[in-house]
Amino acid sequence: MRSGSMVDMHPGLQDVANRAAFYANLKQTLFGEYLEEQLGEHRFEGDLEEGTLRFVGAERSLDATAHLIASVAPGPRSMLWGWAHPLGGGEVAARVKALGERYGITDLTTPELPFEPGEDIAEAVIQLAHLVGYVAVEATRLSPYYTVNAGQGTRLVFVLEGLDVPEPELMQVAARLEYVLSAGNITDHRSSVLGLAEHRPGFTVTEDGEHVLLSDETGTVDFTFDEQRRITGAKMSLHGA
Repeated sequence: MRSGSMVDMHPGLQDVANRAAFYANLKQTLFGEYLEEQLGEHRFEGDLEEGTLRFVGAERSLDATAHLIASVAPGPRSMLWGWAHPLGGGEVAARVKALGERYGITDLTTPELPFEPGEDIAEAVIQLAHLVGYVAVEATRLSPYYTVNAGQGTRLVFVLEGLDVPEPELMQVAARLEYVLSAGNITDHRSSVLGLAEHRPGFTVTEDGEHVLLSDETGTVDFTFDEQRRITGAKMSLHGA
């Protein structure tokens, strides 16, 4: 699935995803590192009716509250929102619909959205699941998100609560920039940088023409953008350096 295909079919979905994408991507990396540090090799167990996920290592386990945000299925080639799903995530899943109602985003208030899979439907499902994960973080203000293979190619998307995943640091923003953008699923880089300060306590942003300054107590990253709102440069400076 080309990144442009979701923009063409569901621009509202993509716009919402853009806002949280940078933050959500950083949080996913920290989530993976957290599980590795706490558990080493692990597996997960889930109970949809109870709304729980358990990550099980050799010596201990970690429990999380899991809110079902959406399911992405290759059969019907569609994504079903959790608020419309029989096993949906209750009040948390309903925040997606509420955001759509507040801003008139029909992609969030329509129960089921079709997608064009392109040549590789399995890869399309995975990509869409991550895009929905970004939307979930933006709408619910919860993170990290987690996608689960539910069988027959279907993926479920959850947001998790109850895990002590650390927040991204400013240094990590600069270090991970190239990797985040290489995924190709962010179409508005400027919006995603602004979203970092909305999601990460302690980050602030100042806009000055083509520049966006992202700062915290440790330093500043000066982002520059072109007319298409794409990042053209990022320069980090540390306080006292």
